[in-house]
Amino acid sequence: MKTKVKSKSDKLDAHEQSILNALDFKKMKRPTSARQKKVRDAANSTLGDIKSARANIRMNKDDLEAIRLMADEGGMPYQTLINHIIHLYVTGQLINTQEVKKLVQAGVFDLRKASND
Repeated sequence: MKTKVKSKSDKLDAHEQSILNALDFKKMKRPTSARQKKVRDAANSTLGDIKSARANIRMNKDDLEAIRLMADEGGMPYQTLINHIIHLYVTGQLINTQEVKKLVQAGVFDLRKASND
């Protein structure tokens, strides 16, 4: 017995489905080849600057599984999450929330004063 193939619209929520229903595909026109080339070149130029290096790493199996679960909860590929974490670390934006909580509990920060500023 053949399995029924679900259409792409089966995965859409009600709002997304209403948008899809509102589109009139018959009135849409394909962009000219010149426009397609211009957009493709702009995308390649931008992405080429962003993704210029590759790295392979070995990591603890449990850590990788935890990252995969976190990425899944966030709706993103796990490699993207790893890349984002590394970017935050090297740009000095990654913070240890447990350490911040300890500092707040120790009275180093007055959160009421900070929220009024």
